[in-house]
Amino acid sequence: MLLDEIRSKFNEARKAKDETTKSALEAVIAGVLLKQKSGKGEVTDADVMECVSKEIKVQTEVAELYKEKDPATSNIACCKIEILKEFLPKQMTEEEVLALIKEKDIYPDASPKTKGMIIKSIMPIIACKFDKSKVNGLVEEYLKTKC
Repeated sequence: MLLDEIRSKFNEARKAKDETTKSALEAVIAGVLLKQKSGKGEVTDADVMECVSKEIKVQTEVAELYKEKDPATSNIACCKIEILKEFLPKQMTEEEVLALIKEKDIYPDASPKTKGMIIKSIMPIIACKFDKSKVNGLVEEYLKTKC
């Protein structure tokens, strides 16, 4: 299970006194524990990947925020992102997502309802494989070319 692998890497980092790796994995483990305690019960690999994705998003924001003010903090955040990416499946490219959008578009029109239905149909497929915040823009771009 993915959580066991993360815990193992966390323990290795702790023993090696690798603070960056330890800190990155500690945040993910904390997120998983919160999920468990919120009544979810046993967590799946998908839940763990969701926590990893969430932490990558947080670290991306930290890296951007401190890029000018404190480059050292920004670099640490970038290192954490690279560490966490190893626990996610291979990421999809925009072209692959656009191809998936075209495949899932079974609607004759380009209405806002169509956009919502397409997004709803592809989200489970791209979970943790592509930045969800970019999906809306890609679907809109596709629907503009469809008209």
